[in-house]
Amino acid sequence: MTKCKVLLLLSMLLTSFSTVAGEAHVHGVATLQLALDDSLLHLNLSSPLDSLLGFEHQPRTEKQKAAVRHMADQLRQAERLFQPTLAARCTLKTYSLESPVLETGEYKGHDHEGHDHTDLNAEFVFYCAKPNELRDLEINLFSYFPGLLRLKTEAATPRGQSAAILTPSKRRITW
Repeated sequence: MTKCKVLLLLSMLLTSFSTVAGEAHVHGVATLQLALDDSLLHLNLSSPLDSLLGFEHQPRTEKQKAAVRHMADQLRQAERLFQPTLAARCTLKTYSLESPVLETGEYKGHDHEGHDHTDLNAEFVFYCAKPNELRDLEINLFSYFPGLLRLKTEAATPRGQSAAILTPSKRRITW
């Protein structure tokens, strides 16, 4: 599968998932789309900042600025947050984090009835030495982000498509 096909597949998953979910921005709920392309495992995470930080505005205090730095540091350690089947021998290849709180300059959140609503979007790509052994993914986000209560997941792999809603007590998606 080419990168273009993976992006198209992830886009289709995101579109269908958003339509089915009917929830654009719900505190405590994040989404994760997963696609396996040959040896590459692509993960796209989208979460309200409130679920990760406890607030959604530009950090105003030193404590809030430290919370943003801590969140970013945790997300950069994706191999602790996302644990593919051990036998697949996956290692983190690249990641990207996007959110207005991570950027300098003008704040780009939107206001709804006096409340900011801002998300974090992240992409993680793992290289798997034995992709045929990849059967599941353990998600440890709940341990690091206690404001996250549910994770809506969808997976597209050579074995087909699957979906699951994960919680702090159910942390694994299988396919």
